[in-house]
Amino acid sequence: MGLELYGRKDSINVQKVMWFLGELGVEYTQIEKGGEFGGLDDEDFQALTPFGLVPVLKDGDFAVAESNAILRYLALTQPGGEAFYPNDPKLRATIDMWMDFGSSSMFGEFIKVFSGIVRTPVKDRKMGQIVIAARRFQMHTLKIGQTLDNQSFITGNQPTLADIATGVYMFRFFSLPLIKRQSQARVEAWFTKLHKRPAYAENVETDFRHMFVNS
Repeated sequence: MGLELYGRKDSINVQKVMWFLGELGVEYTQIEKGGEFGGLDDEDFQALTPFGLVPVLKDGDFAVAESNAILRYLALTQPGGEAFYPNDPKLRATIDMWMDFGSSSMFGEFIKVFSGIVRTPVKDRKMGQIVIAARRFQMHTLKIGQTLDNQSFITGNQPTLADIATGVYMFRFFSLPLIKRQSQARVEAWFTKLHKRPAYAENVETDFRHMFVNS
């Protein structure tokens, strides 16, 4: 049986997995769940995950949830995965560190900005809080810029799961209206490199205008 990915295509955590699957050239079946599609309370879906959230990857009779865990599983089981998660303990620890940073520090501020603008009616937006969250998000991206130095990607000159787990937020952050962004040359150059990757453009750089709440 082939791989099955549960989750809607406009979920950023699902896009993270889709991006990596695209990088690996792995075929899979997308099963829309969550958001407008619902289905998170369905008995068959609940049986796949103890968390009741997307994304979930099903590989035969095995299922794994949580986007970073899915990325690691794919890296360990699919051809080409080792290039993104090399079998070196120190390098893997570094990659894991950045993946955790992306899912905790970066996501926490990103979702405040995204929800505050996209999922909130104009009359209810708290722009002061959005501005603060955007500034904090860029404080986090500055750490990426400082790490990049003269290399192309976070851990060297080839992309790894560290770039996927952190870079997935950049398209939407740079695309959102209303927020003022500070120029970060190294981060912007890194984003340009991600943008040029076909799997990023196809799976992450998608139109999200339908997600805006009507005023």
